[in-house]
Amino acid sequence: DDYGQYGDQGYDGQMIDPNMTAGADGNKGPFEDPSDYLSYVLENPDYSDEKDKYMCQICAKVFSRIVHVRDHVENVHYPGHFMYTCELCHKKLKSKIALKNHTASVHKPKPQLYRN
Repeated sequence: DDYGQYGDQGYDGQMIDPNMTAGADGNKGPFEDPSDYLSYVLENPDYSDEKDKYMCQICAKVFSRIVHVRDHVENVHYPGHFMYTCELCHKKLKSKIALKNHTASVHKPKPQLYRN
């Protein structure tokens, strides 16, 4: 197979269409673990500040940390490929970010009243 411009994982100014990464059977890609999304992280060739050091290869959005790109790829480009279950209420969520947001908003700690 000829993977052309995407085979070497180098940035050539073009973004990957996430639909092109799916198999012929319609699966969402060859991902076995969420860390596999790191294959879509590039060092931004135009970065001038630490806040834009890393880039999503799919859409060119920039981030300061590699893990933020990984979370972005999962949440935006492949939501639902891996499911996460809330340990408190057992709700199933489509990404780590969705689980974090759910936990913070639904299960946030109740403020305690202190008496003197």
